[in-house]
Amino acid sequence: MFQLGSSQDWTTYNLFLCHFLSTWNARSYEFAAVLFTAAAFPEGLSAASWIGITTNLAIIIFASSLGRWVDHAPSRLRTLLTTVSVNRVVVIAACVCWAVIINSDVHEDVPTSTDPTTEPTDARPLKLHQWKDALFLLILALGILERLSRLANLVSIERDWVPTMVAAGVADKDHPPYDLSRLNAVMSRIDLICKLGSPIAISAFMSATESPRLGALLLIGLNLMTWPFEYWTARTLWQGNEQLREAKVVDGSDFKDLSASGNKSDAGFTLHDLLTAFKSTLGWISQYGRSLQQYFATEVWMPSLAMSTLHFSILTFSSTLIVFLVNSGFSMALITCAEVLSAAFELSSTFIFPWAVRLLGNNQQSAYHPLPDNETPSTPTTPLPSTFEVHDDIKATDIPSSEQYQITGVSKLGLLAITLTLLALIPSVPAIWHIATSWPTTLPTDPSAWHSHRLLIIVIILFISASRFGRFTSALCAQQLAQSCVRPAQRSVFAGTEASFASAFGLAHYSATVVWSSRKEFRWVALASVAVVAGGVGLYAFWLLRGRGRGGV
Repeated sequence: MFQLGSSQDWTTYNLFLCHFLSTWNARSYEFAAVLFTAAAFPEGLSAASWIGITTNLAIIIFASSLGRWVDHAPSRLRTLLTTVSVNRVVVIAACVCWAVIINSDVHEDVPTSTDPTTEPTDARPLKLHQWKDALFLLILALGILERLSRLANLVSIERDWVPTMVAAGVADKDHPPYDLSRLNAVMSRIDLICKLGSPIAISAFMSATESPRLGALLLIGLNLMTWPFEYWTARTLWQGNEQLREAKVVDGSDFKDLSASGNKSDAGFTLHDLLTAFKSTLGWISQYGRSLQQYFATEVWMPSLAMSTLHFSILTFSSTLIVFLVNSGFSMALITCAEVLSAAFELSSTFIFPWAVRLLGNNQQSAYHPLPDNETPSTPTTPLPSTFEVHDDIKATDIPSSEQYQITGVSKLGLLAITLTLLALIPSVPAIWHIATSWPTTLPTDPSAWHSHRLLIIVIILFISASRFGRFTSALCAQQLAQSCVRPAQRSVFAGTEASFASAFGLAHYSATVVWSSRKEFRWVALASVAVVAGGVGLYAFWLLRGRGRGGV
């Protein structure tokens, strides 16, 4: 499963171990937080809604700044270890808060009024609610920090360390180069294993102990135990690769902008601190705009944005669709089978991805090439030159032929993958439409229900699960295009801005289900999901055809 052909060495396995430890901890807390929320707030869904809203908004606002920080930090090791440390501290603190909230069961020994002429009323002190709400606000803040530190860790590994290792392998003539497609596939495979394994382990532990509080204590111990191991693997990986230890090439134009805005004298004002804060805010807004400019100036922003549209779709086995299916009478056994089938499609995509890239790659020079470290980035006042134009005069010998084939294959595979996702989602819309308008709130439990609605159930489970193959493959394609075709000094900024757009579509998805919250209205959100994904397919196809028109793939 983890073979990389010619790139099997200790450094590579250190990368996998470091990524596994980080991803396992992240997936464990992500799943456990859902269980903690249900245990602490069993009366409704508002707590879970606030968690989703705050984290998505935080990513939209701060993701590009995190990417800029990763790009501008001179030491790759210090950057990665900082994200690890912040994430571990935040998760441990959040688990302590969860343990306290869950431990104080406000439903036990609740005093009630004894007047027989009135309905029993809750006579709990208001302070108890305020205290619990205050802790939950702290958990929200810690959850934002956890999500942002996890994103920074992922950006650092996928968009900085991995491309640098691949570039070092290409430059080293004594050892075979890393295969970027296979490296990305294995990294995604590790993520899928953690996505499946950690929830099973956490839920099994909580089911055996029948205590969410012990689950919180388990996560505290797990994070404390893996923290030093993750440090060790990262440091060993860094020491084993000379190019990782080199200082990064940094785009200094942003620093010039900040210096220019910060050196203006306002000594004549008495509210100097307020003005300084105001200028800092303007500087941050300018940096955010700069990140957007850099994102849209790259030649791969269209496929990146096209893949981000997939985050709007509710036609995936996430909490939104699961709630609809449960309210429509689907059993948890059916939903579990659907999730397992969906994971199987995702896992298969990581094996097929490297083979498909090689198959679709051809002998013609691709229009999409990675930019060398020593290339001078454009200034803020000058748009970044087109990737097509930059490399029109580069000879075939300047770029390794295998890399040309990979970029060509990835570009074509991305369109096939997102198109396959759309085609797989279309049949599920009429099935959901029929369920939303014709089925009762819950289905009867007798066996005839399965026989009478068998086709609809199979269509929903099979086609939505199959769409995960295309969706996961398209995510791999978008990742490799960004790794190969964005300047090394701007990869992390690009990744942060890309995450902002993905979260914006995810927030739109969530907002749509809030506005059209009834079961009957779910059909319109499903229809809108297909329409948005179709728009993404059109955008990607336009980008690829335009590339061919310029002599590309």
